[in-house]
Amino acid sequence: MSGAWRLAAVALGGLLAASGCSSGARPSLLATAAGRGDLVAVRALLSGGASPRLAAADGTTPLMLAAQGGHIDVVAALLAGGAPVNAARREPEAGRTALLDAAWAGHAEIVRLLLAAGANPNAPSETGATALHGAAVQGYTPVVRMLLERGADANAPGSGDRRTPLLEAAKEGHAAVVALLLDRGADANAANSAGITALMLAAFGGHADTVHLLLAGGAQVNARSRTGGTALRAATTRGHTGVAELLRAVGASE
Repeated sequence: MSGAWRLAAVALGGLLAASGCSSGARPSLLATAAGRGDLVAVRALLSGGASPRLAAADGTTPLMLAAQGGHIDVVAALLAGGAPVNAARREPEAGRTALLDAAWAGHAEIVRLLLAAGANPNAPSETGATALHGAAVQGYTPVVRMLLERGADANAPGSGDRRTPLLEAAKEGHAAVVALLLDRGADANAANSAGITALMLAAFGGHADTVHLLLAGGAQVNARSRTGGTALRAATTRGHTGVAELLRAVGASE
């Protein structure tokens, strides 16, 4: 037995012991190895006929587990072995793909690899959130840029509350992401289902840099939510005097 195969045998033995499965339960073993980032075991299982296409009852695939864990070499091996790049989970996280998992976790190189393999940048989860929503709310600028370059919709609405990636980024004060989204065509005046805009969210959070960017990008300073709230009221309610002064300087009123 070669050194490489000896290592593989040891790795597989450990997985069998940990899972309590027989060697015939290869899909489960492959998922376990992928989630752990065990490249030796993944390669051995694929060589032995394990299918990267088989999924757990909830639709989770080995590729999703590897992408979520940031295991780029395992992701590459699974893709080379025929893993379906756009497979989606079922309940309770219906619609989530490997790309959504990688983007929400900020694994930029895995996102790049998945996109190159044909991952759909606009695939939504059941909630309507896309990979771009996840990268925007987390502030992962390189991932946001990559997704936009591959055709991600900067104005994709989340289902129900209709929060766009811009609203997600503005709420958290991720100015670099906000600037990038605006540059790529994000609507500065898009509002969620309650009529709340990115400017209101940025003002509420006291994110002065983001407020500056939104105003420069055409955000309407006196837009009102469905309950009559404004960006200025959001800022004053939270005691963000600097942001309130900035808004008043460009004609804001409550």
